[in-house]
Amino acid sequence: MMQSLRSAWQARWLQASAREQTLVRIAISVLLLAALWFIALRPAWVGLKAARTQAPVVRAQYEQVLQLQAQAQALRAQAPGAPVDAKAVLQTGLSGLEKNARMAVLGERATISFKDAKPEALARFLEQARLMAHTSTLEMHFNQSGGLWSGTLVLQLPATGTP
Repeated sequence: MMQSLRSAWQARWLQASAREQTLVRIAISVLLLAALWFIALRPAWVGLKAARTQAPVVRAQYEQVLQLQAQAQALRAQAPGAPVDAKAVLQTGLSGLEKNARMAVLGERATISFKDAKPEALARFLEQARLMAHTSTLEMHFNQSGGLWSGTLVLQLPATGTP
């Protein structure tokens, strides 16, 4: 069957005029080029365009990871110093959160309540609590209103005698 189809095709091909043969070759070439475009080139082209648009975002994320890595290495390199009075450090940091900040200490936990704190002051306080007072965050409940922050923060104080 395959042989008969092939011989029928060859007979038809030989009977076709040179112009018809040229048009069939052009049509086959166009179909092959279209198939090549849609199967091989277009997906790669679309992927390249997507990569170009995502590159700045990925680069920014990479820079952020590098900053965090440098910060982690700096924290590891800090020599353990004398024991820190975490309560005193936190109390000092509260003054930057305006007048509406309070701290209640119960055992190894400190609960900080604040109202209408500026974002920069809150960020400084959180950094100070983490780096200088060596606390870890247990709970956070923050709300933002008009560019100011209010909320409650529960911190785990370091064990007595250890930084």
